[in-house]
Amino acid sequence: MKLHYSMFLAPALLSLQAVAQTGPNLVKNPGFEETTGTVKTWDQLHLAAGWTNANAGSADLFNKDACYVGVPDNDLGSTAAFEGERYAGFVAYKDDQRRNWKRVMDHNEGPFRPAYQNYSEYLQQELSSPLTAGQEYDVVLRVKLAGNSDRAVSHIGAYFSPVQLAYNHRHFITEKAQVSSADMVTDKQNWTEVKGSFVADGTEKFIVIGAFPAAGMDKSKAVEGGDSQRAYYYIDGVSLTVHPEPDTDGDGVIDKEDKCPQEPGLATLGGCPDRDGDGITDKLDACPDAAGPADKQGCPDRDGDGFADNVDRCPDVAGVASMKGCPEIKEETKKLFEKALTGIQFETGKSTIKKVSFPILDQVVSVMKENPSYNLEIHGHTDSQGDDAANLKLSEARAAAVEKYLEDKGVNAESVRSFGHGETEPVADNKTSAGRSKNRRVEFKVVFWE
Repeated sequence: MKLHYSMFLAPALLSLQAVAQTGPNLVKNPGFEETTGTVKTWDQLHLAAGWTNANAGSADLFNKDACYVGVPDNDLGSTAAFEGERYAGFVAYKDDQRRNWKRVMDHNEGPFRPAYQNYSEYLQQELSSPLTAGQEYDVVLRVKLAGNSDRAVSHIGAYFSPVQLAYNHRHFITEKAQVSSADMVTDKQNWTEVKGSFVADGTEKFIVIGAFPAAGMDKSKAVEGGDSQRAYYYIDGVSLTVHPEPDTDGDGVIDKEDKCPQEPGLATLGGCPDRDGDGITDKLDACPDAAGPADKQGCPDRDGDGFADNVDRCPDVAGVASMKGCPEIKEETKKLFEKALTGIQFETGKSTIKKVSFPILDQVVSVMKENPSYNLEIHGHTDSQGDDAANLKLSEARAAAVEKYLEDKGVNAESVRSFGHGETEPVADNKTSAGRSKNRRVEFKVVFWE
């Protein structure tokens, strides 16, 4: 395109929806840096390797020291390349005008009337490979309205064609761009990014860049000095990339393959986190902050007794299953509890503990303090003489009295519980005096509450 313009600047800002770029660029020579000859003047887009005109219009290639189309200063304005040293340019729209002969009869008429050529230029490049059907792609074009343009338009964009275009006319093409700017691109000072995404049908082999009025086109006019009648745009930094699959947590594992899409994790664990690094994902790890083997659900076993620490009541002392990982109850403790069956005595018909029972209870206190992991159940029982309800109440009161004695001596109240069973659980015949004596008892049971 051959033109000479007087220079002016009209600052503006256009904000468009951003699309992230990822993967290789499928546009060859996207910054017009690779050339096949020396750029000297207008109409030499063909010297940018791989780029051609899509219609009979003639887009331009800008290069340092070229006549009329230099970088940064040229006949259309002054701008540095977005990247590298070169860029291209095209007429998006020419506001063609013709003499208005009506002015002879009516001086209120303007000197010109619109013409209908709609001159427009398009540049095209074969993609590095055809697009894949059903795949989403991201497009980015960096464009800038030339400083000496007196028009601006919307729908600057890219059309992806199954064939190389070779129209012999110089006006708008009718194809509809897959990606274009809905707003007018008016910024003469900054490169504007026209961005968007589309899903390919698998036939696309060429990218065609220009103005696409098929979806409608807005135009603006701003004239200072001579009127160029043109909307001329510089173009640089063209890219077409595969749209990245969603990765909500940003861990490099795409959501559709990420078993923990909301938490950053490791690819080797399907995108799930493993805070303790034991190879078991946190959501399956019963001890996510302490490394342990898989056969113990990721929990350690500090005392090596075969019970993972999270279920071991005594994780630092080797134990047995019957004691939930704690050591077996000592024989002297068992004998003490057996002695308590008949050794703890009460006032007749009352819950008052006789002093003779205090030595046994004090030994129970010592056992509990030496074994803080123990929980102790106190079960009170009576013989069958008297009223059933009264016997139940008495057994409960006696068990509670023992519980209070232990707690008053410093046993943790949270580790002791008492129960009364009345005459319901005899261990001997209530018909004999000896049997009734055995049934009047207090039992101690070491248990491990969850």
